[in-house]
Amino acid sequence: MSGFFYWNYSLNLEYYKILYPVKKIPLLISIFLLFLTFSFSGISGLKILILNRLNEYTSEKYPEKIYIHTDRPYYTAGENIWFDAYLVNGVSHKKSEKSKVIYVELINENNEVISERKLFTETISAEGDFKLPIDLPEGNYLLRAYTNYMRNQPRDYFFKKEIPVFAINSEILDNKNTALPENTELPDIGFYPEGGYLVDGLNNKVAVKIKGAALSATPVVGIIEDTEGNKITDFKTHEFGLGFFYLQPEPGKEYRAVISSGDENILYPLPIPLSEGYVMNASITEKEVVINVTTNKSEGLKNVLIVGQQRGIAAFDYTHEKISNTILLKIPKKDLIEGVLDIVLFNGTEKPVAERLLYIEKEEKLAISVKKTNGFNTYTRDRVNLEVEIKNKLGKLVPGTFSISVTDAELIKPNSNAENIKTYLLLNSDLRGKIKSPNYFFTPGDTIKKHQQLDLIMLTHGWSRFIWQEFLENSVRQEFKPEDGIYISGHTINAKSPFQNKFSETKLTFRKKGFYQETDNTNNIGYFSYGPFVFHDTIDVFLQAGSGLSTETPNYSDTNIKLVPQPQQPTIIPDRIINPFNQKQEITNVEAFIKKTRNNVFRDFEFDKEREQLAEVQIKGKAKTQEEIAEIKREKRTRAFAPSHRIVVDDMGQHGGGDFMELIMHVPGVRVGRKYGDENKTSQDFEINLRGLKPAFYLDNIKVTLPVARSISQANIDFIDVLNIGPASAAYGLEAQGVIAIYTKQGRGNKLRVTDRKLGSINFKLEGFYSTREFYAPDYSLVDRNRSREDKRTTLFWQPNIITHGFQNANVYFYTSDEKGRFQIDIEGITNDGIPFHNTSILEVE
Repeated sequence: MSGFFYWNYSLNLEYYKILYPVKKIPLLISIFLLFLTFSFSGISGLKILILNRLNEYTSEKYPEKIYIHTDRPYYTAGENIWFDAYLVNGVSHKKSEKSKVIYVELINENNEVISERKLFTETISAEGDFKLPIDLPEGNYLLRAYTNYMRNQPRDYFFKKEIPVFAINSEILDNKNTALPENTELPDIGFYPEGGYLVDGLNNKVAVKIKGAALSATPVVGIIEDTEGNKITDFKTHEFGLGFFYLQPEPGKEYRAVISSGDENILYPLPIPLSEGYVMNASITEKEVVINVTTNKSEGLKNVLIVGQQRGIAAFDYTHEKISNTILLKIPKKDLIEGVLDIVLFNGTEKPVAERLLYIEKEEKLAISVKKTNGFNTYTRDRVNLEVEIKNKLGKLVPGTFSISVTDAELIKPNSNAENIKTYLLLNSDLRGKIKSPNYFFTPGDTIKKHQQLDLIMLTHGWSRFIWQEFLENSVRQEFKPEDGIYISGHTINAKSPFQNKFSETKLTFRKKGFYQETDNTNNIGYFSYGPFVFHDTIDVFLQAGSGLSTETPNYSDTNIKLVPQPQQPTIIPDRIINPFNQKQEITNVEAFIKKTRNNVFRDFEFDKEREQLAEVQIKGKAKTQEEIAEIKREKRTRAFAPSHRIVVDDMGQHGGGDFMELIMHVPGVRVGRKYGDENKTSQDFEINLRGLKPAFYLDNIKVTLPVARSISQANIDFIDVLNIGPASAAYGLEAQGVIAIYTKQGRGNKLRVTDRKLGSINFKLEGFYSTREFYAPDYSLVDRNRSREDKRTTLFWQPNIITHGFQNANVYFYTSDEKGRFQIDIEGITNDGIPFHNTSILEVE
């Protein structure tokens, strides 16, 4: 009878959701919840808190996502990486209304940023490129992209894509010996009970995962037994190293998996079952999501709450008010959107006790077609006109943005299972850990098997954009703000101790192709900010602060300017599995690819007489300590001559309000004191002698007076170099009486290059946004088609940021090269309504 009651309740719940689907009226959630609060008794305050938090998350504090489409999956040193960066609202996948600034970095295997791009966009995408140095070492490089606002979430959610790069002098493999070495290490296997835990007496599905396994992973066969050696069941892994089994633990027993390896049995302990708890099973039918919750607790499931959400959108909720040990719910798939569904069970004490992910697949909403419109046959050095059509299921044209690349399919074998914008936005970007070959689940063929494998992926991954307990208690952290341009900001500070912030007038002047000038007052604590500015080159900036700036007698003598440093690069998580470079074995036709791309690079040099390829240089090194790394960074800021004495302020533990004189007064040869013979002494009437001579003072490599040097507080100093006569003369030219060089924390890693600094003013060069180079391809309508220079391009065509407005198809054209054969047309993009799409087709050249 109780089973019938809950089945009937689930039908009523379905009907309720059809009438009032919460996810479809996010702007009315607060009013709706207020109505519920006064209309129904027993509705949990936890549910109201969760729905309000989710509403806040999706409407005000939504995350951002970035996806990067590159023209090719791998490169050779000396080539160009062309890319298009898509920036979207992480909930709706529409254009983000927050950030306009995108950072893209190229990172080597030592987790060092070797090149970076700062891009500006007012649309949904921003184009860019990287020129790979010709001497770039061979290896797996990482393309990382993020906005400043994305730093509010873990760095796991930055976009990351591995880019194999072959060296220009890469050795060609012997085709007879291309097999990968056998892996003799024991597999790292994890066991994942559905819902989170094994519970005594309750039957549960347990997923098996070989960590790091690829699509074509070698199967593993094993048995499950108790600690007394009694066999309970067996299992076998398949694609992606995934498998499963069912287990109903007996009270007081523990379990293990046994895998045979030759003559040895390898034991893997399973998670220890809980004596009391909850088990949540979930599955997907053609029309419904079926959720079954069981417990062995004496109080049963009274007052538990089940909540489903997708990308933060509240999908459904159910509060159970009866005493029972089982709940069965059915949720119509039509009320859900495509993507990851996160189902969480909260117990009667309002704690999350079980979680399950499902992937909701929907009918394809878009039809993408690519047609050649200028003749059926295509020849070498021939013009190709392409028409790209994007329609919805009603046959109407859809507005959107996309990028297109055309590459040599014989050299760069298409990988139909590789990640694309659809698999990233709908799947990988919402999971903990990365799924390899994700498009395998979206390609036709053996749908039953693929659905089962995808469900095992969901069982072995977790939603981690927020941790539920932390999310409910603290909402979403918003420390880092969205950027909409370049700002020049800072504080005005009293130039004399104790260096307090002070109100001041300020004046900003740009000196680039004329003058731009702006004035403003600071707030009461001396803070000022100019911007946002958008420019794509480096400009000279002159900033002044003081009093009476608009008069004929301005006063700068008692004011110092401290600029807010530009954002530092986020640290890099070494989350890649960096194996010895084995891409040569994994990439088809790698020998032909390396030969051709290398010849193309050399051919480019033949037509640029001012460039030469240097002889090979072999460099050997060893790992450095953190202190050695820090010292290298300091050396890069100096003039490359060893100082007579170096003071690292943090090492001394001093961060007071005093100035640098207190830090150097105990350095051998340095004497600090007041001037003699002056009856009108002031607090500035000090002098410093270095071995009896008057040294020069440099602040971040800019020569300054002693009062300016003294205006910097200890808390803002990174380190100080004292250079006696010899080192000073060598490093600073005419400074024959010694040098005291002060390096600030503000200047550490800052991209502002200061050219002059005085009390009340500072001159610096400010770098703007990156200006993307234009992809070059010959236009044979303008040049002789029979000219002698060979055309062996591997990327025939690349065009980012193609915009369709929904009333006509997009048209592009390009010319083929001297190569015949098959070329892949790869299109990735997103509609204005937030639907990602990916399409590939083949162009035959005769």
